[in-house]
Amino acid sequence: MTGTERAAAQGYAGSYVAHHVPGEHTRLRTLEAAFDPATFRVLGRLELPADAHCLDLGAGAGSVAAWLAARHPLGKVTATDTDTRFLGFPPLTQVRVLQHDAVREDFPPETFDLVHARALLCHLPQREELLHRAVGWVRPGGWLVIEDLSVRPVDASAHPLFRKVTRAGEKLLATTVGSDLRWADTLAARFTELGLTMVESATAPGTVGDRSATDAFWTTTFDQATPALLEQGLLTRHDIENMRALHRTPSFTDTGISLISVSGRKAAHGRVGR
Repeated sequence: MTGTERAAAQGYAGSYVAHHVPGEHTRLRTLEAAFDPATFRVLGRLELPADAHCLDLGAGAGSVAAWLAARHPLGKVTATDTDTRFLGFPPLTQVRVLQHDAVREDFPPETFDLVHARALLCHLPQREELLHRAVGWVRPGGWLVIEDLSVRPVDASAHPLFRKVTRAGEKLLATTVGSDLRWADTLAARFTELGLTMVESATAPGTVGDRSATDAFWTTTFDQATPALLEQGLLTRHDIENMRALHRTPSFTDTGISLISVSGRKAAHGRVGR
């Protein structure tokens, strides 16, 4: 069995972005640096009670959970992941770290004032089912916020090699994990179909080549994916070398990804006890 076949059998946990992969913690930190500002803008606009109970699904390296805990010191934050090795909040006693598989494990109905997930559902083949279940975990009057990455911006790229490399990464994740990096483009419509109100969508572009935080995220992800891209035959060594040379070109800048953040409120139907 090849490495790619093993990854396909194990899903995300066997992929090049699994927590056990060397460099993954660093890569997650670059994701936080790239997109935390956009995430915090979205979450900061929500009307939440002072003692809000928030759920951060697939909390990764923990920056969103830590921000929620600092913003709502009278509340509680449950930070979950299938692998919690990067989650540690010694000074934040209101954060509960829970090893939890959102695909197979549930929460009681109407438990949370906020359910949030970033860069999670797009990587789960069961994303539609999980989206429906996540709505059920939200209390009446509470919020669901789903943020996922989209590669649709690359379709407009003027650089054929950059388009090829990005689409190779898209195919790699689709093949080995079951990811859909275009699913988020229609997420707002799904929120409306599920009966959520006050639905809003925001897009944060991920520029590459400009030495920005999103560029650092792209670079670490590309470097980490390179062995798998070569093994599966999606790119050649010549492609990799040319892409790195293009990336070093002072005049090169492009947009290959974006973070799509969709928020919606669950209709209130009376006070629910805490």
